[in-house]
Amino acid sequence: MRRFLLLLAILCLPALPVIAQEGDGIEPPGTWFPVETLNAGLAPVPDYVLRDTPQGAVESFLDLVDDGDLDAAAHLLDLTSVPPEDQALRGPVLAMQLHSVLERRAILSWSMLLERPDGVDSRAPDSAAMAGQPRRSLILGVLSINGREAAIRLNRVRPNGGDPVWVFSNRTVQRVPELYQRYGPTRMERALPEWTKMETLVGLRAFELFGLPLTLLLAWITARLTYDVFQRLSRRAKGYWSTIALKALRWPLIIVFTTTVVLLVALKIFNVSGGLAAVLTPLTLIGYVVAFLMFSLSLLDTALDRVVTLDSDKLADPENSTIRNYATLMTAGRRFVMVIGVIVGLGIVLASANVFRSLGFSLLASAGALTLILGFAARHVLGNILASLQIALNRSARIGDRVIYDGRYCTVERIHFTYIQLKTWTDNRMIVPVSKFVGDEFENWSMVTGSMVCRVPITFEQDVDIDAVQEIFDRLCGENEDVVESVDNAAVAYSQDAFGITMEFRFRVDDPNKTYQAQYDMLEAVVKEVQAKEREDGIKMLARVGMDDLTRA
Repeated sequence: MRRFLLLLAILCLPALPVIAQEGDGIEPPGTWFPVETLNAGLAPVPDYVLRDTPQGAVESFLDLVDDGDLDAAAHLLDLTSVPPEDQALRGPVLAMQLHSVLERRAILSWSMLLERPDGVDSRAPDSAAMAGQPRRSLILGVLSINGREAAIRLNRVRPNGGDPVWVFSNRTVQRVPELYQRYGPTRMERALPEWTKMETLVGLRAFELFGLPLTLLLAWITARLTYDVFQRLSRRAKGYWSTIALKALRWPLIIVFTTTVVLLVALKIFNVSGGLAAVLTPLTLIGYVVAFLMFSLSLLDTALDRVVTLDSDKLADPENSTIRNYATLMTAGRRFVMVIGVIVGLGIVLASANVFRSLGFSLLASAGALTLILGFAARHVLGNILASLQIALNRSARIGDRVIYDGRYCTVERIHFTYIQLKTWTDNRMIVPVSKFVGDEFENWSMVTGSMVCRVPITFEQDVDIDAVQEIFDRLCGENEDVVESVDNAAVAYSQDAFGITMEFRFRVDDPNKTYQAQYDMLEAVVKEVQAKEREDGIKMLARVGMDDLTRA
């Protein structure tokens, strides 16, 4: 019995520290980082310094620095990497520098800084990775230093014999001097009087409020000077390629120079604060992406003009079938470059701008919902864009093709992102959504070969001399230059009713551009010849049955 009790006591020994911790109200290991000591070189922590919760720690840090109590603010930094004898001297300096960096570049998301010691987010969905789990490290923002990311973290640490507290991590404190040198006040700002650094009613400091219009003015002057330079160069340019080069470079370089001025003046010289920087940084990136996209499209347009013509009447020539393929593919390539450029540019902007992570959004977590929202809102536009690329790939309709769409004789004039521009035989334009055009049936008279058989039906009297009509048609086929000799050329009686005998005149035309008009010309010629024969022979050949005749019948 004694041996059993002794064995039971030995087994219970490891649980005693945990029981003691639970009795002291301290969470188990894993909810904090253990440290030997915390800021041993500083004076005792004042009672008004709050470090129990993430939100309280950040609020206390910002308020203490704003009030000038840097010694107390240093207690909210993990100064483990600083020798104890230097902590009292360097701690306040590091606190001031970190406060400046947070004020200028970090957009704090207070929804992430919960008023709970364990940092558990009870509002997080069950699918979240840390749903219901205590947190011992929170990321407040991500900044870039020399091409590498530097995270600003808040860690929960527990010194030996003490309670867990929230402080800025030791790694963050180590990088504060670099961050301050990169994002702190510039030499110009340090030379300004103190009143210019005071915050205004709109949330900007006084010198930023004056500097923003100055930046825009300098950007406008730069754009105007660049435009004038290109205007003068264009007037002096005489060669084709020099003119094309100046035209292709004008607006891209104007955008690049203007964006560079905004980047240097606002983000380097004035070094504007976080909210404004979070807006200007993506805008400058968008400017560079737009400039590159405009330059690429200008090159494609130049190549398109040199290689092919977009004149639908010239492209409709049967001998220009290969050129129609090139024109359609190159215009599709232009649309493809635009789509890829927008997607890549958007990706670069989102990847380079830390505003999303600073605001506490997870792009990966929200990508599904965002895609669903955008996809539903733009489903028709996206469908038309994909359909326009589909037409270019399967070549069901090329620029310059003659088609019969919705009963109208048309020429495919342009294939745009979301619609197709059709030129009718009356020189009017039909605008058809690409998705509708792809989904409907249509005849393409230029596909494979331009040669086709035309059909002209005419109704004659019941006792018409069919052989005589066939002779007239054969003679007209020989006289018409557009009609080619073919076994398909024939005049056949294919229908008979109360109105008379309907004959169909079939003839082949090689040029699809002349097919539509050739049918009307043949109809007119046959009717005239038959009428002449009626007057000459004194017989009736064309049907003249009216409604009265049908009623009597």
